[in-house]
Amino acid sequence: MLANLGRRVAWRAAATAVLVGLLVSACASTTSTASTNKGGVVTFAEPVGAPPNYIFPLLGSANFNVSNLDDVINLMYPELYTFGTGLEPVVNTSLSMAQQPVFSQNNSVVTITLKHWKWSNGRPITARDVIFWLNLLSAATDPNAPVVGSSTAPGPGWGAEVPGGFPENVVSYNQVGEYSVVLHLNASYNPTWYLYNELSQIWALPQASWDKLSTSGPVGNYDQEAQTRKALPGTSPAEYVPADPGTATTGALGVAEFLNLQAQDLSTYQTNPLWQVVSGPFRLSQFTPSGFVKLVPNAAYSGSPKPKISAFEEEPFTSDTSEFNALNDGSLSIGYLPVTDINQRTALSHRGYTFNVWNDFAINYSAYNFTNATTGPIFKQLYFRQAFQSLINQQEYIKDFGDGIGSINNGPVPGYPPHNVDESPLEAKGQVYPFDPTKAVSLLRDNGWTVVPSGQSYCARPGTGAGDCGSGISLHQALSFKLLYASGITPLTDMVEAMQSTMKSDAGIDLTLVSEPSSQVEATSYDGCTYANPCNNWDIAIPAYNFDWVYGPDYLPTGGELFGTGAASNQGDYSSPTNDANIAATHTAPSASAERTALFRYQDYLAENLPVIWLPNEYYQLTMYRSTLRGVVPQSILDGLFPQFYSYSS
Repeated sequence: MLANLGRRVAWRAAATAVLVGLLVSACASTTSTASTNKGGVVTFAEPVGAPPNYIFPLLGSANFNVSNLDDVINLMYPELYTFGTGLEPVVNTSLSMAQQPVFSQNNSVVTITLKHWKWSNGRPITARDVIFWLNLLSAATDPNAPVVGSSTAPGPGWGAEVPGGFPENVVSYNQVGEYSVVLHLNASYNPTWYLYNELSQIWALPQASWDKLSTSGPVGNYDQEAQTRKALPGTSPAEYVPADPGTATTGALGVAEFLNLQAQDLSTYQTNPLWQVVSGPFRLSQFTPSGFVKLVPNAAYSGSPKPKISAFEEEPFTSDTSEFNALNDGSLSIGYLPVTDINQRTALSHRGYTFNVWNDFAINYSAYNFTNATTGPIFKQLYFRQAFQSLINQQEYIKDFGDGIGSINNGPVPGYPPHNVDESPLEAKGQVYPFDPTKAVSLLRDNGWTVVPSGQSYCARPGTGAGDCGSGISLHQALSFKLLYASGITPLTDMVEAMQSTMKSDAGIDLTLVSEPSSQVEATSYDGCTYANPCNNWDIAIPAYNFDWVYGPDYLPTGGELFGTGAASNQGDYSSPTNDANIAATHTAPSASAERTALFRYQDYLAENLPVIWLPNEYYQLTMYRSTLRGVVPQSILDGLFPQFYSYSS
């Protein structure tokens, strides 16, 4: 999941033995012994340029980020299993609405049993609500279903989708009694992986309120009906008939399309009765298209603790400067300190704020667009990716643009928290490709490029033989790329300008910098393009300064959701059969030791093969929060918000 963005939505996995040992942990946040008063409004600063813009818990990769999932959706509609226990990236049994899953028949059958929670309208949350979600998800990920309305429309349209993964690896599912659902899988799977990366994707949705095809139509059991199909001219086999705002396809696809269309109308969020039926600790009170969100306690929330504050308000910002001004004038309960204003930390503490570094279980990177018809062939050359990585001065970026707070990123598994790391020995020992301009230039020259430092490097030897530039690269083709990055974030602007300068002066690589709002960079680079239908409007993209990938809802960092061929959140469409095989081995490992071995093999390959440009792992944000506000820390390393733990001290 990109972590603002947008997730984001990255986390690091501990060894299986550690994860299993922590499965029974409970608290998401520490509680204070200080006396507290009920009530009070908590105001929270949203990340710059990444306001929430989607509310339906079935969303495509363009909206699959922390702003939507963790800042809004999961506060109203939590998944069956909540993850994050203090600073541990593990399942939180006390906040989850389902009991621990039971695996049987050689780990090929899973039984999920719900706790007896209720919807905000008083109806019980039952297995039928889980079946409803599974039916909608299955329709939305059906390869025969068309994308309708927009890029966020379902079919295919699930940001966590991985070919061969959930829900494709479920042969059948059925309801047993009022509160249990049984999944029959197509193979035996590693139970830890299946809980952390597959069952973690399941929601319960209010079937008795949402199983509709139109706003004025009745609630039915449409999700259980066969889809309406029609043979369209020149197509085979028959395809789904796309829905429009006036008519809807029947079956689960029709319901998913209807709910998606409702979710695209941001101006009606606070008045639409659909979004008032919730299961989480909060319900929506106000929402504006600009991103302002006001959540108030759900009086019928079945979980614990019950919210103590009277409201949780999320404020949008277009720049670090505007956010800092709001923090400085005291209008925020929880904000962040831009690194350019780090020297204001002491002054803010005198005004009643407390400082906390919000770290996350993340990896930071910039993506290549491997589908680009012109520059994609260059990116596919490993020697080029090695050269480009050797021009990334991570240590200097941390020092100059992160005030020294951050860590070197060596590969696909994060190094935080230090006591809970399962990095391979190769990743843990340091950078495979440290900053080395001399090596970068040598790699390019040895592979057919005329390197012109401070000028324009170009391919002098096209072809596929030893010492040639490589397949698809033409004579005199320049090393020139368009780099999209999020606007309004000073450290990110400084970093990409430093990259631009180094690339040009040392290796004659031109980077044309284009800044856009974070959400737009995300939408452009997560556009569903493939090698068959390439996107040529971007080459390299960084949607945020701390462009963390938070492994969620795939919490065990085996990489399928992020780097697997064809995965919905594989931003630049990296593809490697060796990597795919390494990922698959982590899914079926029969023991903890086998899982560890498979994870290390996966990590080592990507640390060397460079599917993306590894950038420093920065903090999620430098938090400043009201000293009278309890329950803020520890802040979830999975980027989640838990305002039900917040309270003001007396």
